Formats: sequence, C-alpha cells, structure tokens
Amino acid sequence: MPTWRNWAGSVRVHPERIVTPTSIEHLQEVVRLAPEGQRVRMVGSGHSFTPIAVTHDTLLRPGTFDEGIGIDGHSGIARIPAGMVLSDVNEHLATAGFALTNMGDITAQTMAGSISTSTHGTGLRYTGLAGQVAGFGLVTADGTHITCSATENADVFRLGRVALGAFGILTYVDMKVVPTFQLRAVEEPRRLDDVLGHFDTTVTSVDHFEFYWIPHTRWALTKTNQRTQDPPEPRSRASVWWNKTIMENYAFGAVCATGRAFPSLIPRLATALPSTGRHEFVEESHRVFATRRLVKFHEMEYSIPRERLVEAMTRIVDEVERSDLRISFPVEVRVAGADDVPLSTSYGRESAYIAVHMYKGMVYEPYFRMIERILLPLEGRPHWGKIHFQSAETLQSRYEHFDAFRAMRRQLDPSGKFLNQYVERVLGC
Repeated sequence: MPTWRNWAGSVRVHPERIVTPTSIEHLQEVVRLAPEGQRVRMVGSGHSFTPIAVTHDTLLRPGTFDEGIGIDGHSGIARIPAGMVLSDVNEHLATAGFALTNMGDITAQTMAGSISTSTHGTGLRYTGLAGQVAGFGLVTADGTHITCSATENADVFRLGRVALGAFGILTYVDMKVVPTFQLRAVEEPRRLDDVLGHFDTTVTSVDHFEFYWIPHTRWALTKTNQRTQDPPEPRSRASVWWNKTIMENYAFGAVCATGRAFPSLIPRLATALPSTGRHEFVEESHRVFATRRLVKFHEMEYSIPRERLVEAMTRIVDEVERSDLRISFPVEVRVAGADDVPLSTSYGRESAYIAVHMYKGMVYEPYFRMIERILLPLEGRPHWGKIHFQSAETLQSRYEHFDAFRAMRRQLDPSGKFLNQYVERVLGC
C-alpha cells in the first residue's frame, strides 16, 4: 500500500489509494465514485502537525490543474488554484505587481491548506489568510462543484473559510490582494522584560511585530516590519545565506541535535542564540514575511485575547524555569487583528499567538501539556493544524457559531465522506 507522511514525520498513513486529480472534472468524478462508507481527504504540503488531512481510504494530492493565477486589478481579487503553494503564489502575484496583504512565516503550504487551518501572520491591523478570502470553489460530497462568495452560497462562504476540509474539496480561492509593497525589517535581540514591558505599545504602533523568547535565558529575538515607500535596501546574497541558511538552519540544527544528545547542555547552548546582532533591510513583503525552515520539529500554537499575552508569557517563563524541561526551540509570539470567520482562531477578537516547539526526536507531550494548561483557561483556542489535546467538548464554547458550522457540514456531507478521526474529535460530528 502507498505511504504518505507529513513534513515533521509525526503523521504517517497507508491509504488504500492516492490520487492526484488532473482537473476539476477528474476531482468531481473521484469524489462522486468513492464507495459508500469510504472517506476522501485532500492533503496539502504536509505542514500540519496533526492528522487533520489524512484518511485510510482515498487520499488526494493537490494539483493546480495547470491553471495560473487570474487577477482582477480593478477589484483587487486574485483567483488562486487551491493546490498552489504559497511560494509560487507570491512569485506570480509579484510579477503582476500584487501581493497578499499579510501572511504567515512558511510558504511551503498550499493555498487551501493555509486557509483551512486558520494560518495567520502578525500585525494587529491585519487578519490571517482566511480573513482575506473573497470566495472559493468547492466540490461537495455528491461531486457537485459550487461557487461560494458573499453573494452566492453565502452561508457556505461565511462558515467555510476555515473548514478543516469538512465541507468538501476546495478547487480555487479568491484572495483579496494589494499592490506590491516594501517592508523595512529590523531584527535584533532584546531583553525579554523590555519586550513584555512595552508589548502593547509596540504592537499597536508598528505594522508587524513578533518575538521569540529563548528558554533558559532572559533574551528574545525580535522582528519589527514596517510598511514603507522607501526604495529597496536588500540584503546581500551572502548575508541571506549566512544568517538565514547557515545560522538559522544548519547552526541552529546542530545546537538542537547536540541538545537532544546531551539535554543537560541545552541551557548553556541557549545563550548562543541571541548573539546574531542587529539587521535592518528593506525588501518586498513576501521575502520578509517568510522564513525557510529546514530544522524539523513538533509544534503547538494557541490563540488568546491579545490583552492576556503578558500574563501568559510571564507564567510560561516561570513554569519553564521551575520545571526540569530542557527546551532548545524558542517560543514564538505574534498578534493578529479580529476577523469574522467563524472557526478562525481570531474570530471576534484581537489575538496574541503563542507557539511552542520541540526538536524532532525529543519528547514533546509533557511540555505541550504544561503550556496548554496555562493557555486554555485564558480563552485559548488551539491552532487546528498543530498539536493539541482538545476535543469538541472543550472547543464548542470557544466558538459562537460552532453548532451552525456543524449543521452546515451535515447538510453538505450527510454521510461523512470528508470526515476523519481528527475532524470528528475536534468537531464532534
């Protein structure tokens, strides 16, 4: 039987068959002819850490159906094949003079996978990717292809921008885009107490801000990105190669591997991470937002109300320092504006995101459960594509339209063709 595994190697499945649809019509046929009782799931690039995408029956691989991106410059809408990876999306848009207004820090995800799991970037004035969706195409359980927008199948559109693949298979996504823009990036280490003491002032006064606390130290690596009309001041190829490829990937990977072999050394190794110095440059937005990730890890991420961030981080630092845990990966903190997407982790509130990681091959569950015990009572909402230990029983109260979403799912897919164990667990279908 064929094998599929995700990027981190945390999920592996042997489906009965793997199909890569070559057209929308082919996709419709595969869905329509799936045997009764069998399940159909579309995987993306495998960058989810949960088994959100998998099935033991028919597993679909993404394809762009040989279609490019269509851009309506007047309306500012780009029609993007659902299976196109974000790195290709960025290049196509940039060539045409457009960009996504905000995005996450990984571009290996597909367009569909990124919005279906509520992927986000950072910046209080901007929403995650799902909040930028203007419409989408969807193949439903009976093989019908429907168009969804604010004016057509509006309820499906409203509820389905973050749908965990439970409504059907996305074929294209209409994204709101903006003219290309530059970001002035400042990356520098700062004392954690300084970062937390000025957190609210910082995130409300700059366009995009994030920081990475280095466990076992009182240091944070900060990234401030401000939109600018200034001419480009790009990094040299040598600088990008050294800082992003060598230091942030190979050297960091070596530190993590050493820590895995000798955990007692991790606190000492951690002191080397904040010594990268200050870097400032001006480049196209998509080249600044995204970071190449070669070091593999497991990840948990929670959204909490923005105003609870300092409280949460203070508790996390205290718990880590009092524990016997040895953590080689930084804790990542970002923010996002409120949106109106019912299953978005930023629905109805400005949100702070706290992401914790553990190097591949190291035990992560005690650390992640400790973090979850801190964040869940703070109105925490776990990222749908990252490791967490919650179920529909605990998640239902976090989302105002949870029951409406489940009712629409049953209407679109009464036999549960698009479900799997993970989706059943978190939605209670």
